[in-house]
Amino acid sequence: MPVFSFAFFGFFAAVFALYWLAPHRWRMGLLFAASLGFYALFGLSYTLLLLACMAGCWAGGLWLGRGRSRARLALCVVLALAPLFLFKYLDFLAGGLAALSGLLGAPFSAPYLKWAQPVGVSYYTFQMISYLVDVYRQKTAPEKNFFACGVSLSLFLQVTSGPLTRPRELLPQLRRERAFDAAQGVAAAQLVLLGLFKKIVVADALAYYTKAVYHDPTRLYGLSLIVAALFYTVQIYADFSGYTDMMRGFGGLLGLELAENFNAPYLSRSVKEFWKRWHISLSSWLMEYVYIPLGGSRAGRPRYYFNLFFTFVVSGLWHGASAPMLVWGALHGAYMVVGAATLEPRRRACRALRLRRDGLPARVWQTLVTFVLVGFAWIFFGAPDLATAGYIVTHLFTGFVPTVAHLKESLVLLGLSADACVRFAVLFAALFAVDLAARDRGWRAWLSARRPWVQAVICYLLAAALVFWGNLGGGNSMYFQF
Repeated sequence: MPVFSFAFFGFFAAVFALYWLAPHRWRMGLLFAASLGFYALFGLSYTLLLLACMAGCWAGGLWLGRGRSRARLALCVVLALAPLFLFKYLDFLAGGLAALSGLLGAPFSAPYLKWAQPVGVSYYTFQMISYLVDVYRQKTAPEKNFFACGVSLSLFLQVTSGPLTRPRELLPQLRRERAFDAAQGVAAAQLVLLGLFKKIVVADALAYYTKAVYHDPTRLYGLSLIVAALFYTVQIYADFSGYTDMMRGFGGLLGLELAENFNAPYLSRSVKEFWKRWHISLSSWLMEYVYIPLGGSRAGRPRYYFNLFFTFVVSGLWHGASAPMLVWGALHGAYMVVGAATLEPRRRACRALRLRRDGLPARVWQTLVTFVLVGFAWIFFGAPDLATAGYIVTHLFTGFVPTVAHLKESLVLLGLSADACVRFAVLFAALFAVDLAARDRGWRAWLSARRPWVQAVICYLLAAALVFWGNLGGGNSMYFQF
């Protein structure tokens, strides 16, 4: 069931009504049934796999609770990773080995399983690992209630594309008895409205152009490719943050606080800061369960740089078992390593030149450089293969002439009309204004602090944009494929 569809809204309305009408003791079972029913719409075999993973994780947590040992934890984690490896990475690994053997002069035909990847397997696998590791570390108690454990791993609001609200954060909320809070409900509904605006007004409009570019970029060059790369940079943010806002809003309507995932990432002044503001639930997961166990920054400079780089390679491969995703993760790893290695020399240079690192010119420059670096990496993220990404990267400045006439020619190549250009300029400005206003506070907190008439005007404007420019006809987040 596409989450950006009338069907999903009807499904959630039914769950919402039943949830608040039901006694507290029935709500866990209701959420379990709703989550399993929602997931079953994607395929019965996927649902059976999810149930098996739930049962294995629940049993593994109880087993670890009876006797915590590294051997038990290692076995539980390996078993939790097995479905992800089989369905997502086995064919990729086989293809990589076949390519490597060909380069070494000993080619062989790799056996490919070609199994379809279960929906959300990357997400609920990470949920299982965090639960098992937290039980081992005694950060959470082993969950004795199978249904509670199952909901914490596969809540229908986050099972397909996150956010990664860890079981240790979700389970106490699920157990807490509460009544519907009207003020919280209004704030949550406003967050849903913002998410819909980002996704179906901004992201889906840009997708029309970016899909055509990535399908056949050879008809474009120079400034037209730069504009397309800019569109994709905005699209992926509007798409995924819009999805997250909507799911967090729906969670708020059920009295649940799902993990924050975005905080004005394109206003970051470094790639390091970017990853504290982009896909926050994933980056914090990787920090806690990959980077720190590797040793973090405690084991000398070479090891520290390796840990940084390796963590971002894992991030790239988690997003997709493909060469472009591997390059995307490696690029961000390289950004982080270079940033860490040059931090002190850059500080000394600023002191020697008497430049204020916190001055407005420096902040603008750092933000612009970070945006360009992140946008460049997105080219590999969006490309279906390295050949497509390579063409775009090598033709960004082919025939590049920064003039108004050339810009008009580039827009024509992209198929953009004057009306579309004006609309996108307005939408980009609106996104920037939202991020700037709600920076470090969050949209709900910022909007709730405004006067009622200001809230009403903003919500009416968002609703008008949905009516005139949106199309709630189906579709999922771009992150649905992961």
